Amino acid sequence: MKNYRVLAIMIAVIAVSFAFVGFQCSSAELTSAKLYIERSEWDKAEEQLQKDVASNPQDEEAWYYLGYVRGEKQNWTGMRDAFQHALSISDVDKQNIINTEEHYWVQLYNQGTKYLQSGKDTSSNYDKAVQAFKSGIIVEPDSLLSYKGLAYTYLNMSLEDSAIEPLAVLWNKTKDEDAAKFLGEIYYEKGQKSKQDFLNDNQDKLAALKNLSSIEEGSSEEEIVATIGQPDEKTNESAQKGKRKSTGAKNDIWIYKTYGLTLAFDQDRLKTKKIDFVYNPHIDSMKYDLARAEFHKSLDIVVPASNLYQEDRDLMTVMTNCYIAADMSEQATETFRTGAIKNPDNADYQYNYGVILLRADDFESAVAQFKKAVDAGNTAVEQLKDKLAHPDSSVNPTKVNQDMERTQTTIWNATYNLGATYVRWGVHIQNRASQSSDPDSLHKAVSAEFDQALPYLG
Repeated sequence: MKNYRVLAIMIAVIAVSFAFVGFQCSSAELTSAKLYIERSEWDKAEEQLQKDVASNPQDEEAWYYLGYVRGEKQNWTGMRDAFQHALSISDVDKQNIINTEEHYWVQLYNQGTKYLQSGKDTSSNYDKAVQAFKSGIIVEPDSLLSYKGLAYTYLNMSLEDSAIEPLAVLWNKTKDEDAAKFLGEIYYEKGQKSKQDFLNDNQDKLAALKNLSSIEEGSSEEEIVATIGQPDEKTNESAQKGKRKSTGAKNDIWIYKTYGLTLAFDQDRLKTKKIDFVYNPHIDSMKYDLARAEFHKSLDIVVPASNLYQEDRDLMTVMTNCYIAADMSEQATETFRTGAIKNPDNADYQYNYGVILLRADDFESAVAQFKKAVDAGNTAVEQLKDKLAHPDSSVNPTKVNQDMERTQTTIWNATYNLGATYVRWGVHIQNRASQSSDPDSLHKAVSAEFDQALPYLG
């Protein structure tokens, strides 16, 4: 997670004056507490007020002053608790409580913002920002700006796991666009880490499965030995049938006991492959399952967010990456096919659909889709240039230039992938060719795709 923006929202400090009501008929403890408050002797005032509410739990005024005193002592949880007790009894001091909470919240929010902005120079200030924003949330639990400040602070500290909770509050309560992007990326990165751990832990076992699946009819003995090693047993088909081995033939049978594999050769080429049992290398899939769970968490956020913010390229990129990483090709194809149809002028939808098609080896469709992306992108760039040339009051030149730069990047990516698609198409034709294919025809077919790639890769 890199280059998180620093929250730079400042709120003017609200001037709140605390006007104490005149002394009324009160308990001895409350009367003493008010005297201590006037002298700013907060510990003694709190002690007297605690005695009062213990013996008179319905004394709203004592609860109110107890909250006020705890605020002066920066005991935010205690302040909030006392104020809630007071309000549960009466709303006579409701406005005073609102003013007090607003006063402290603004103080804490401004402190947090100041420390967040200076954290890049003094890293210890990030910890102070966290504490300030957390305290602000206690004072005003519905203060979404405090959640945003807390989330951005954690992101700047590279504490992505800690940022999840405040970001989730922002997304769930307001469908915040930035919160969706950050959450989607965090879950995607967590999934990628678990997936890579799975691949690392099971590297040899996965390689064995891949090598076994690559054994095909027509493979040479030399290729097979290079792929899965020497067999456990080698026999000759003629010998098995009780016949004398002919001097001109080599019809060996290879047996791999570990893999449950029997291979029969004609000369030195594999003729038939018999699977005696399915080889099970006992792969531990726990981390892979964890990875998929993280990808799904990301998709649960970025898919609806992409529907809300269809011009947000970052959301679209995270969504594409998650579908691919989670091996959800069918869902990805349907999502981006629908998006491309509904948004024919959106170069990003066209491009991302092309990426999905390319991964599915649907080369012809991918080429068509990347060309649509280039066309849509070029049209969008001309429209943006026209906005700059004939601006009105609604045009923000900075944003228009940013949109143009991003669209040009999409055009470049689509153009490059056009060339890459033709190259992969040629390689695919070559790899799929049978042993009996006409070499000249095969060469022409492969060369034709490579030639079409050149204009896009130059």
